Amino acid sequence: MGIKVAADGTVSLSAPQQSAGTGLGQAGIMIGCGFASFINHRFGRRKSVVIMSIIALVGITIEMTASTFGGSIDTAHVYTKDGHFRYWQLVIGKLINSLSMGLAANVIPTYQSELAPAKWRGMIINLYQFIQIVGVVVCTASVYALSERTTYVAWQVPIGLQYIAPVLLLLGISLMPESPRWLVWNGRSAEAIEILRKLHGADSSYYPEVEVSELETAYAAEKAAHQPSLFDVFRGPDLRRTLIATGVQCLQAAQGSSYMTNYIVLFLQALGITDIFKIVMTVYVVYLVAVSGSFYLPDAFGRRPLMFLGAFICGTCLICVAAINAGTSMDPIPSSAQRTMVGLIFIWYFFFGLIWSPLTWIVSAEVCSARARETTLTVATFSGFGVNLMISLVSPYLQDVSYGNMGSNIGFLWGGFTIASIFFVYFFVPEMKGLTLEQLDYLFDHEVSTFKFQNYPFPELWLTQNNGEKTVSMAVMGRGEVGEPELEKS
Repeated sequence: MGIKVAADGTVSLSAPQQSAGTGLGQAGIMIGCGFASFINHRFGRRKSVVIMSIIALVGITIEMTASTFGGSIDTAHVYTKDGHFRYWQLVIGKLINSLSMGLAANVIPTYQSELAPAKWRGMIINLYQFIQIVGVVVCTASVYALSERTTYVAWQVPIGLQYIAPVLLLLGISLMPESPRWLVWNGRSAEAIEILRKLHGADSSYYPEVEVSELETAYAAEKAAHQPSLFDVFRGPDLRRTLIATGVQCLQAAQGSSYMTNYIVLFLQALGITDIFKIVMTVYVVYLVAVSGSFYLPDAFGRRPLMFLGAFICGTCLICVAAINAGTSMDPIPSSAQRTMVGLIFIWYFFFGLIWSPLTWIVSAEVCSARARETTLTVATFSGFGVNLMISLVSPYLQDVSYGNMGSNIGFLWGGFTIASIFFVYFFVPEMKGLTLEQLDYLFDHEVSTFKFQNYPFPELWLTQNNGEKTVSMAVMGRGEVGEPELEKS
């Protein structure tokens, strides 16, 4: 488990330390996901944001205090237990900080999906992924800028930048309204009406009482039909929704996203690249630009065609990189081959950031039913981060020359999973573009085929509301056991 010191004096973490340092962070995210459903359901979205922010602050502080300030980084400080640097304290801090990330992966997309209008849902949920990548770019830039420093500021500054997000969330929590759906489900309809009225501003054609009345009717019908249970997500129509959300989360990681995020430096080293920091910084900027494109694409072109395209291109890139490296027997690898492989990595980052990275969260958030949204998303994210954990633990051993010695040939493995992703999306993931959450409830409850979600002839009553747009009356969408509320027409 010790530090590796090369012949030239270069200090690096051993494969077990890389595995544990990265894997325990993923384990922390999984634990956070495991508690997310209870916290989200019991305390609501706003208080859950406060809880996850406080946990993040505790974890970051433990990371920051893993060494004394000052001094330089050298082999003695790394090896000894003199208080200069405590690697395992850093790992424990990361584990605690990761708990908040697991909560965020459930709380934020749920909150966004419940507040967003159907036509803007993809764009709004994409903000979650976009802000994450902004953080990655900022921290990577700080690492690059400080890479020549030999003092502890070289790693304390990037870690300290993590304070920004939880501090901003705590400062801005007073501006964040509670989810109207959560308020209705907890008998606080008057507050839900007031929040909806503020969200819609001076729109005289919008009646918040109508929306809240329909939410009450839908909730009452579901409650009358059966008592909600933790196991709802594993039976009936919710099982299908759980499998879809879990499938896209797991396949996102299995396509190589977890590996490319955590071990991009090792991957570039395996390709014989030397100017790694500059390349990593550039690919993350490309990634950020690509994620920005997903503010528009999912709501304009739909989920399914984009996911097909993204899986095909990303899989092709990784397989080609592995094939070029495997077919090159020269050492060092020729510069022309290196440039080609780096170019393919840039293409991978662009299309993954443009498509699968944001769409995984969009699909996972919108596919969950109203009655089991928190639990379904918890199961899906727990499973997805579980795959991330396995990849994080195994990848260093697969690549290390002392173990699997796969090097960049590991691209064949991740590229192969994209084939499974294409088949999964085709047969199981319906097109949910432009459909309200209540329409999706109807389609899944009535077991409508994956291929018939768009332009489905709903048998429900349509009402004119919201500037003439069609809005569904949930009371008659297969929930006729409860009387339809009286609705005021504009």
